[in-house]
Amino acid sequence: MTKEERALRAQVNHDLTTGNITQKILLFAIPTILGNLFQQLYNVVDTLIVGNFAANSTECIAAVNSSFPVMMFFSSLFMGVSMGANIIVSQYKGAKDHENLEKAMTTTFTLSMLVGIVITALGLVFAGPLLRLLGTPENIMDGSSTYLRIVFIGTCGNIVYNGMNGLIRGLGDAKTPMYALIIAALLNIVLDLLFVAKFHWDVAGVAWATIIAHFASGLLLLWWQSKGTYGAKINFRNLKPDKRISALIIRLGLPAAIQNAAFASGMLVTQGFANRFGSNYIAANGIIMKVDGFAMMPMMGLQAAITTYVGQNIGAGNVKRTNDGIRSTCIMAVCFSVVLGFILYFFGKYLMAAFKVNEQALEMGVRGLRFLCFFYVFMAVQNVLGGALRGAGASAASALMGIINTAIRLPLGYILAIVPLNRDCQAAVEQGLYATRQLAEAAGVGNGHYFGLFQTFAFGMVAGLLVTIPYYIWGNWRSKGVTAQAKAIKE
Repeated sequence: MTKEERALRAQVNHDLTTGNITQKILLFAIPTILGNLFQQLYNVVDTLIVGNFAANSTECIAAVNSSFPVMMFFSSLFMGVSMGANIIVSQYKGAKDHENLEKAMTTTFTLSMLVGIVITALGLVFAGPLLRLLGTPENIMDGSSTYLRIVFIGTCGNIVYNGMNGLIRGLGDAKTPMYALIIAALLNIVLDLLFVAKFHWDVAGVAWATIIAHFASGLLLLWWQSKGTYGAKINFRNLKPDKRISALIIRLGLPAAIQNAAFASGMLVTQGFANRFGSNYIAANGIIMKVDGFAMMPMMGLQAAITTYVGQNIGAGNVKRTNDGIRSTCIMAVCFSVVLGFILYFFGKYLMAAFKVNEQALEMGVRGLRFLCFFYVFMAVQNVLGGALRGAGASAASALMGIINTAIRLPLGYILAIVPLNRDCQAAVEQGLYATRQLAEAAGVGNGHYFGLFQTFAFGMVAGLLVTIPYYIWGNWRSKGVTAQAKAIKE
């Protein structure tokens, strides 16, 4: 088979506008799920190695976990570019518009690098102050600050990978990003063992291993797309962004960026709530997020698949095929969520025990996980519908729903967890047991109210679906393609 024949065959395989719907979506989702599995290994291996080889393992795990919301907040600045580009690329792919497809790829790369430089500068300056603003416990403050600053140094590597990952998936290829992630995850494991187990760099070693692996996977994807396999590639000879496509990316990506910023801000506030319950809860919650991450991988894979699927089919003008694909994907997501919830309820304890946290943190984590797994089905369907709306170009509606969800969860978390904590601490002061509420809190008074934060997460899953369904049924998202967006910009 010649090079040209292989390229033509690849382009046909990446076309989601023809063929069996369920099969096409699954063939796209499975490599994405496997890729997410190895991406999840980044954080899980970091935590496992820190838990087994670092001194004061529970505090080190808490330091890494407390940094995550801050990273998410800054990453939201880039995710708007990534999501806007994914929508545009998938729709130009579906419309067979290769000229604009290449312009979109080049413009995305240029904008991504500019945003990466900005995030690096902001992150290095504000990482420490943000951690203190969130009330990060002093026993993990140094570790959290060290981890964040190193990770921000490697922001451009992370953005290169995530940007290329979004572009290539938008083109209909989920396998190549999976291969890049496998290589990066294996490299990350080797470097973690070297830096933490052998050199004893602890939290700093984990951070350096992560950013080196990100750079490696990003460069690999850059090299692959340069081969011209997709019928278009980044034009490195002219990296000047196209004004019209830049406007489209901003128009489609800004709502997603705002949604991500709102979500990340909510995570920052929630992390501030979590910090009130001490390092044991921080460690337990962090491990739940990692175990939960494995459970959500099938749903996230289906979400990525339906985003690209809807983008290509809306670009091709095939609304009926779009609706059929969304319906099929929702059914698959429900089946996955029920099975995985069952597994985690009965076997989640053994997964969490592998992280070697102390007994109190383990008990908190198991209790939370067994409660949350009953609500996965709500998140599964919401992820599919949200991904479909973004793929169609209705990013503003999807963003508004995400913001409403966050706006509901934050006051609920305060009411269910922080108000009773403050009440118990104040009562302890009035009884003469402690001089101040801060001393009572540091002594663990009212710690049992941490479960209110788990209840808030569960309510967020339900609320997310409830605010998405009405717009999906009655909204005008089927007419939000890039052609309509481009006309709106000209007008």
